[in-house]
Amino acid sequence: MQIGILGSGVVGQQLGIGFIKLGHEVKIGTRDSSKLNDWLETAKEKGSVGSFEETAKFGEVIIIATLWKGTENAIELAGLENFTNKVVIDVSNPLDFSQGAPPRFVASVGNSGGEIIQRILADSKVVKAFNFVSAYIMCNPKREEGMPTFFVAGDDEEAKKLVMKFAKDFGWEEIIDIGNIEQAIWLESLAMFWINYGFRNNNWVHAFKLLKK
Repeated sequence: MQIGILGSGVVGQQLGIGFIKLGHEVKIGTRDSSKLNDWLETAKEKGSVGSFEETAKFGEVIIIATLWKGTENAIELAGLENFTNKVVIDVSNPLDFSQGAPPRFVASVGNSGGEIIQRILADSKVVKAFNFVSAYIMCNPKREEGMPTFFVAGDDEEAKKLVMKFAKDFGWEEIIDIGNIEQAIWLESLAMFWINYGFRNNNWVHAFKLLKK
């Protein structure tokens, strides 16, 4: 498939390489293509860089991996029409870094980042996923202490099945659908828990496991 990634930070780059290793073609959309020179060397012929608009047009599946403050603008620059009927994987987290680190959580029940993006992209199939672990774990989930749990939330069942298949291809074993896009708030809250633990313990390789028995 052709995967378009909006956002050229570590998250976008790591997911891009992960999808390329699975055999997909990846284009990363960015405001500054020079920061992706090293990524292009690693990605080789299956990777490319373009504007947000070019990337949204390219992607059969679009991943939003921008910082929250730039997310809505990135979508606008990409062109709403280029998202129509596409699966959109929302990896962003609604965080405010204006007062330094750790960031402040700016979502609320009924107004999660995932819901906001779904409202903006009303004709798209938004799935919240991948946002609750380090970029380096998203495509390489196995930890020394075991396998963490992968969660998805979204309104479209087929879109979630596709994202769950991607997760399985990356090596995730326990994959749980927690419901519609309104449940994105809990995945974003989990991300905030992950972030606070990371700052408090200076540890960024942790992940969560749901124990059911």
